[in-house]
Amino acid sequence: MFFRLFLMFRALLPSQFFLKKPLNAQLLIGLSCLSFVAWSSEAMAENPKILIYGDSLSAAYGIPQQQGWATLLQKKLNSQHYHYDVINASISGETTSSGLSRLTSTLAETKATIIILELGANDGLRGLPLKEMSANLSAMIKQSKKAGAKVLLLGIKIPPNYGPKYTESFSQIYTKLSKKHRVPLVPFMLENVAAKPQLIQEDGLHPNALGQPIVLENIWPHLQLLLKK
Repeated sequence: MFFRLFLMFRALLPSQFFLKKPLNAQLLIGLSCLSFVAWSSEAMAENPKILIYGDSLSAAYGIPQQQGWATLLQKKLNSQHYHYDVINASISGETTSSGLSRLTSTLAETKATIIILELGANDGLRGLPLKEMSANLSAMIKQSKKAGAKVLLLGIKIPPNYGPKYTESFSQIYTKLSKKHRVPLVPFMLENVAAKPQLIQEDGLHPNALGQPIVLENIWPHLQLLLKK
């Protein structure tokens, strides 16, 4: 029987909660930002996990979850007979700092074999220090590899709100980290989507339902190299 589970991390609730209090429907709804893409109980025990660890660009912000690229990824894996389960632990508004703070518990809970790391956009949009952003991403890559997972890094570009120097330095962080840690890189996850009104929501930042398959197309060739059948 197929069912949907929702991740609960120690960063959100005390560990005692999971041992003493049964789940209820309201709590499951409240934790819907951290979700498994539907799969069976048998598959959950057997299939390796792909963890999507990002922000609103991966959390299907502004559109139904089933239209987001994370859900489309699960469907693509299934159709091509790759036996992986996708876990989307992306949270809208996440920065690299907050992402780093919850990574240890997330890795322990999911035991993912592949991490798709998509963070940094909110750091850039807020003009946060790039040195700190780079250090946070670097730490997350190291933690993931130490846990035995392969890492796919998703590159982001930001509008030139803080000047060309900041914007260029921001983009270069991903390239430098990819080389430093020897992890594959998607140069720009929103390639052929950004700046196209028909593919972007009214906020000018987030892909709409039409843009989500293109985002997946940008990611898929790089991810496929990490997959095993």
